[in-house]
Amino acid sequence: MLNGEIMYFNDPALFEEYLAPVGGDIFIRPAIGSLFNAEINMKKLDAAGLFTVSANSFKVVKEPQADFYGLTIPLSAPFTVSEHGQYGASSAYLLKLGHSFDCTAKRKCHFLVCNFFADQVHNYSQRVLQSDTQEFSAFNPDVSFFTQTGSGLLRSVARTWSDLNNKAACSEITLKEREDDLLASFVMYSMEDGNVGGSSNNVSPYHLSRAEEFICENLANPITRDQLSEVSSCSIRTLSRSFEKKYGIGPMAFIKQRRLDAAYLNLLRAKPGATTVTQVAIDYGFLHIGKFAIEYGKAFGESPSTSLARK
Repeated sequence: MLNGEIMYFNDPALFEEYLAPVGGDIFIRPAIGSLFNAEINMKKLDAAGLFTVSANSFKVVKEPQADFYGLTIPLSAPFTVSEHGQYGASSAYLLKLGHSFDCTAKRKCHFLVCNFFADQVHNYSQRVLQSDTQEFSAFNPDVSFFTQTGSGLLRSVARTWSDLNNKAACSEITLKEREDDLLASFVMYSMEDGNVGGSSNNVSPYHLSRAEEFICENLANPITRDQLSEVSSCSIRTLSRSFEKKYGIGPMAFIKQRRLDAAYLNLLRAKPGATTVTQVAIDYGFLHIGKFAIEYGKAFGESPSTSLARK
């Protein structure tokens, strides 16, 4: 998977060659006429590759493969997938392993694609859900954004794409946790029918406190569901239920609250001229300073700059 600037193509053969590291054997042509114009913007994470494609018209045929699950989201005109139908503003198509992909967009099109690498997804599911039997063969390839898990998958992909294209470089915390959220949203969608095995419904006080301690000791570092599952020795689903029961929120929301608390204390303790609101926000994984200020104000009744100046 290449990772760089927007590329432009007027030769489908060159486009096929460019996509070969991602899709292997792939056939690309204009859907209407012989004129081909397309551009692609590609980004890569360890467990997923994301890219946008814009074209005057577009037809792509991909032979069955076992390397990735591919989510294709229309951003303008709808597209059609053979044997599945049309996908428009409220839906997307999720390619399964071992299935071919025959997609056609007959007029000016623009779509966002997220490929989830199969090995990474399966390893993640086994670690976080602590289930060796989880399979991703029964999920519905027609992703509706009107369902809770479908909407969650869309939002996670959108947030990840936004951060990867942000002119300000993402912090390690933001990028690692965004990838964790991306994998989690895919796994949650794949298990929508509730057929995933798991551990018991309750976490002992020791396991819950171990997760809490780990969070508080690592607020300035990336914290993933994988890590929480490992340190607490239980599945993330079971741990999440325990956080909900004790705090009324899940573990990732708990992390966000604790980071806001840490940022507040950091700003209060800072010596004049020694730090800035922006630096403190970034240190705790808040990429969007404006949103950080809003959430900070809701939590503490004052702006971060007021806390920094308070002595």
